[in-house]
Amino acid sequence: MYAISTPIDDQYAGDGIAVRGVSYGMPSIRVDGNDIFAIYHATQTAREMIIRDKRPVTIEAISYRVGDHSTSDFSQRYRDEEEMKKWEDLLAKFSSPIDRLEKYLTRKNLINEEYTQKLRLDAKNQVREALK
Repeated sequence: MYAISTPIDDQYAGDGIAVRGVSYGMPSIRVDGNDIFAIYHATQTAREMIIRDKRPVTIEAISYRVGDHSTSDFSQRYRDEEEMKKWEDLLAKFSSPIDRLEKYLTRKNLINEEYTQKLRLDAKNQVREALK
């Protein structure tokens, strides 16, 4: 994992940033940043703690950026082919968070393909309109 183009192991010592919250006396939650339900539960739990205890909570959402950081970034300079292949294989196996949510909602009969296509088209048109 990277902070822009710097591996996180070179960014800071320790096991992520959740432990930093603890060092400041804040409760900390580490969560799978690719799981929308885990994120929802973590933010719900953090909100309850914040309201109840009147203090901040650190949430560390673990995720992996598969693409370039920006248009000026070329991540193949600092990611080797083996690493990128590993993540491509994992994504192919588990799919993206959006695809997983879509599959879940479809299985629960909360959405269908027609509705999904309409949402995607509407989103694409909104982005295009915003870029004019």
